[in-house]
Amino acid sequence: MSTSTLVRHSQRNPFTEVREARRQRTLQLSAVISAIAGVTATALALVTIGLGS
Repeated sequence: MSTSTLVRHSQRNPFTEVREARRQRTLQLSAVISAIAGVTATALALVTIGLGS
């Protein structure tokens, strides 16, 4: 391991780990919500096109 990796790792504290885990969960939840919204919008567009023709 390089010295910079060792120093950086030793500077991390439990609060940083918790904050990073929370940030990752938030990003994952945001991605899931965006995907659901995209699928819903696509389905609504297809239904609208279907009803219009």
